[in-house]
Amino acid sequence: MTGEHPLAAYAPDDVWFRRSPRGIHGAPHTTRVLVWANRLAGMTAVPTALRLEELRWAAAVHDVGRINDDVDPGHGARSADWLRDHLTAARPAAAGVDLEFVAELCRWHETRDDAIKSFTLEMMILKDADGLDRCRIHDLDPRRLRLTRSHDLVQDAERLERATDDYGRVGAADVLAADGRLFPR
Repeated sequence: MTGEHPLAAYAPDDVWFRRSPRGIHGAPHTTRVLVWANRLAGMTAVPTALRLEELRWAAAVHDVGRINDDVDPGHGARSADWLRDHLTAARPAAAGVDLEFVAELCRWHETRDDAIKSFTLEMMILKDADGLDRCRIHDLDPRRLRLTRSHDLVQDAERLERATDDYGRVGAADVLAADGRLFPR
């Protein structure tokens, strides 16, 4: 890969995270979710029908409000609050997106599918992208993935996680660099 990674503009900054920015739910994780959400969006039948910018931002910030690495009920809502209060100051380019839709994706990503009011394709992609990175905690169950195309990414998800699992040292840029090396465009 030459030049900057196409997703670099969405890569989360360590300071966005309420706790452990380079931990198991920090920038390495959210950046891998960003990679998988973007890849899944490109694999859909009509990618132009998606709200891609909103999906990318939601992937990048969906866990910034976490206060622990357990189930942490409410972390989606805290992440939504953070993005409303801080994202456009941190990344002015985000001012052009529907922040309320991004907030909804963040808020509901932690919720059981049957309890989500509006289960959009963007929500399915975000949840599957998040699910693909469950390999980092040895809990990736392909039967839980919603989209058929997500199953095609299981081995790639495991490969990218292995290349970027030096928690505490690896950041968003490292994940994007590994993505570029492992899966050149």
